[in-house]
Amino acid sequence: MEHKRLRILLFEDSNMLRLMLYRLLREQRWEVIGYPEPEGCPLRHATKCTCTRAQVCADVIVTDLEMPHVDGFTFVHDLQETGCKVPFLAMFTACDDPARLARARESGFTVFNKSDLRPLLEWLHDVEKQVDSRRLLTSRAELLGHSPGPLS
Repeated sequence: MEHKRLRILLFEDSNMLRLMLYRLLREQRWEVIGYPEPEGCPLRHATKCTCTRAQVCADVIVTDLEMPHVDGFTFVHDLQETGCKVPFLAMFTACDDPARLARARESGFTVFNKSDLRPLLEWLHDVEKQVDSRRLLTSRAELLGHSPGPLS
């Protein structure tokens, strides 16, 4: 089965970590659109998801838990309320609070610690094998919006 490369939406408020992750994920030949926070992403302000099961805006959302204006839980919950169909969610965090990590897992996130990137990369390689090669992706322009912040 032929696999299309993954499209990953990356939300990380640390400029250094976001740039490092962006470069690392791009080295894997994945398409990455990175934001310093969800507020810069047009999806954050959408009232209804326009994606279908066959056409999604991204395959994966990788988000930090703690960001300045909205945390990863709230951001993804709000997306899901609009009908967002991004199938894979990863929480990339330095948080070690067992209750918050359990909440992330219960909310559908696969949780990764920022101290070790290897498990995240391995998971993304597994996700890539699960993505339907026939799926369509919305245009990049819709995801870039007018924000000066994204890395793409």
